[in-house]
Amino acid sequence: MPPEDAKHQPDEAQRASIISWLGKELEKARSSPRGRHLLGQFSFGNQVDHDALFSGKIKKLPFSPPRLWRMNPNIYDRTKKRIFKDHWMELRKARQPFSLEQRPGINDYSEGLFADSATLETLLLNARGIVEHQLNRDIPLIFRTILESDGPPTPEQAEAAVRFQFKTLVLRPPSAKELARYRDYFLQSIKESGGDVRAGLEVCLKAIALNPEAVYRMELGLGLQDDHGRTILSDNELAFAIAFSLTDDPPNQTLWSAARSGNLGNPEQIQTQLERILKNPKIAKPKLLRFFREFFGYHRAPRVFKDAKRFKNYDWGIVANQLVHEADLLVLHTLKQDRDVLRQLITTEKYFVGHIGLEADPKNLEQRLIALRRLYDYWKEKPWKKLEYELEAKVRTEIERLHPYFEVQPMKHRMSGGLIKDYMPYLTICYENGLRPMLAQFILMEGERERNLTSAHDQRFFLSAYNLSVDQFDCPIEQPFELNKEQRVGLLTHPSWLIAHSKNTDTNPITRGKWIRERLLAGHVPDVPITVDAVVPEDPHKTLRERFRATRQQECWRCHKKMNPLGMTFEAYDDFGRFRTIDKASGKPIDSRGLLDSTGVASLDGKVENAVELMKRLGQSDRVRQSFIRHAFRYWMGRNEMLSDSATLIAADEAYVKSGGSFQAMLVSLLSSDSFIFRKGRAKQ
Repeated sequence: MPPEDAKHQPDEAQRASIISWLGKELEKARSSPRGRHLLGQFSFGNQVDHDALFSGKIKKLPFSPPRLWRMNPNIYDRTKKRIFKDHWMELRKARQPFSLEQRPGINDYSEGLFADSATLETLLLNARGIVEHQLNRDIPLIFRTILESDGPPTPEQAEAAVRFQFKTLVLRPPSAKELARYRDYFLQSIKESGGDVRAGLEVCLKAIALNPEAVYRMELGLGLQDDHGRTILSDNELAFAIAFSLTDDPPNQTLWSAARSGNLGNPEQIQTQLERILKNPKIAKPKLLRFFREFFGYHRAPRVFKDAKRFKNYDWGIVANQLVHEADLLVLHTLKQDRDVLRQLITTEKYFVGHIGLEADPKNLEQRLIALRRLYDYWKEKPWKKLEYELEAKVRTEIERLHPYFEVQPMKHRMSGGLIKDYMPYLTICYENGLRPMLAQFILMEGERERNLTSAHDQRFFLSAYNLSVDQFDCPIEQPFELNKEQRVGLLTHPSWLIAHSKNTDTNPITRGKWIRERLLAGHVPDVPITVDAVVPEDPHKTLRERFRATRQQECWRCHKKMNPLGMTFEAYDDFGRFRTIDKASGKPIDSRGLLDSTGVASLDGKVENAVELMKRLGQSDRVRQSFIRHAFRYWMGRNEMLSDSATLIAADEAYVKSGGSFQAMLVSLLSSDSFIFRKGRAKQ
């Protein structure tokens, strides 16, 4: 259009024509393969109108497009471990063929994930290693029987071998056609190799290892079609979809039985299976924690490089990993309670610090404390500083007599001179100040090596991220505990989240504000234009807020007004997550005031004094809850929501609210919805 002050202006008809043409051209671009690919990315998820999604006015029936969803790296790792078991060298040789982009947000989307030539080459190499292992080391009984027979295998033996390999690598029994095809291929391969049974078996097993279902999750909708042109996932597809939605393992026998007997044919039956898995503590459900890691992004803290000299001059990686571990504990604790999950996670005043884990029995912890005290009393008058790493046999025997926790097998992580020299300075500080030691490190391994995140030496350093001091912190046995409700509430003021959303040497209010705008307020902030040099001017005499005044320019503020007023509320924390009142560089007081604006909810908008007030206000918001549910949808559906998913999202929101904020209730609603179980044509926005 010409400028407003131009002499010649188009009339209304011309304007309408141009606008109509622009709309058609934009729709062409939107419907093109490139357009569909871009709109299918996580970063475009909030482009779908939030108010429309939850209005209840959209009556379209939900569905997902037919798709091949490339295998998740975690699922492949579990498969490798089932095959190689404790053969660590072979496990290492079998490289991971699948990978996910490490961008902030949810990355395991079916859109854009495919097996390229490098993936297929790695799968082929791994298939060779797997079959070599099966035929030379851990030889299954059916393979051994075939190899030790005098002649070629019988058709029954060939079928048994095919069934075994399908169950091992394709993670399901073969169909009748597949069984016949691979059986015949096996027997024919023997003939073509001049009667070499081993060669024929090897060829057949490798072929099964490269079955498409070892690469992709089939979600095409091979079941019956309804009156609206939607096809339900077949029994096989549903069994895998349910299992992989919560675990990294294939369907167990109970789930397979339900699929085979036709007991996955409606949402109620699917809900029964989901609730069974969720309530069974023996079934590992790692995808729950992964969702919260990807939603909040705190697990990225160890990837943010920090100069160790700026943090007690110590190994920063150990500190960051410990902080992530403690954020994990908070998430898992909240999921275990399963009440007001989102509000608790963003407004809780309680944290885990220096704690072993959720399953720790208080009586057991008391015993560990007794063991530590006896260790200290034994060594305090002895020359422990001169100990060699390997303790003398007599000394080891004496230590083992102190307490049962010191009785460990030689090949496991055992009490050593190095460990004693590590503990004694810390224990001395604790007992001289009347403090209870932290038990995060005091884990003498039983069975599989437990996760050993920090040593007693390390514990002196990660505490300062919470503004705690090693010579003042009396570690509570019962955790989580209230830390400092005036300074910290919820995960967004947890050091791990603050570090993950910081820069190498400074805080990052833009990233923090963008996160809140997009993850909690269902908003969208455009990427930085390529013509903009987005560099904050350096000035040691000014606070970051003062230096950010450059973003107040009109061309910048259109976007920065959506982020800066939110992100600046976190300026009360430095880039290590430590609470502060003074900016160390400039020496000026910290100003952590902010503003909630243009949220779409009048009751939310307004000034806030700091991040604590911001979190408490957001924790009460319906829009925040609904935005959270939209992200859960994306994670478990592996795609962005469409307007036709409105009924699914509304039902999930209602399930969450009616259950008192139960994450499990919301998840069961999502995973038994039409969006999860039905497929139809090409997805259209």
